[in-house]
Amino acid sequence: MISIYLLIGALSGLLAGLLGIGGGIIIVPALAAVFDHYQIFPDSYVMHMAIGTSLASLIVTLLASLRQHMRRRSVRWDLVRRMLPALMVGVVIGAIVAHDLPAKYLRIIFSMFLFYIAYGLLFKNPESQKVVMPSRFVIRAVACIIGALSSVLGAGGGAMLIPFLLKCQVNIREATGTAVACGVGVGLVATVCFMLLGTSVLHMPESTGYIYWPAFIGISITSIMTAPVGTSIAYRLPTSVLRHVFGIFLLLVAIYLIVK
Repeated sequence: MISIYLLIGALSGLLAGLLGIGGGIIIVPALAAVFDHYQIFPDSYVMHMAIGTSLASLIVTLLASLRQHMRRRSVRWDLVRRMLPALMVGVVIGAIVAHDLPAKYLRIIFSMFLFYIAYGLLFKNPESQKVVMPSRFVIRAVACIIGALSSVLGAGGGAMLIPFLLKCQVNIREATGTAVACGVGVGLVATVCFMLLGTSVLHMPESTGYIYWPAFIGISITSIMTAPVGTSIAYRLPTSVLRHVFGIFLLLVAIYLIVK
């Protein structure tokens, strides 16, 4: 089974480096399928374990990618400082919601959001989408919402942060690097939340709360290797190609969520 986790980690690391996402949109459904097939956990906790483990693995995956973005100075630390506190507040709120409620309705809402963003990236003129950088209040409000959705969906927030930053006149490379930096903070706070919340209701071997360590280790090993590869590819592609790759990826994920 470890080979499955290694494969999931390789793909998530590549996506983290290439698109600035933590790979959670891939990891969560993949782990849910594995946990369900092998009946590792009770049915009522399969999604919780998949989401919690995904968020924990984001820390390792995004740290590997962040080093590459920092070397190329593509991280807007001013924006990270503005958004990160609100993102963390949202993460805590989202973790509590994910602990108490099923996420299927939020998955549908999130898929609709992905359809909208993918359409904008694939078919709209990037220049026409740009707006004046919003106020700090708006940035923090959006960050809080993204943080909450990140916890509920087991993602690092890159799929939502990058389109938002693109609208705020941040170029695709800086938007990607900034999303990666924010994703590290999201992963740290979310991991602590899911460990504490899960410990109160679930006691299973090889896990702490909603974090399943064998899957975490397997995903982390290969994601560290492939994240820098994805980052290198991203810097070799033209910006227009990168936008279209990101748009197609979001479109495929949205279709998957609707079918699921």
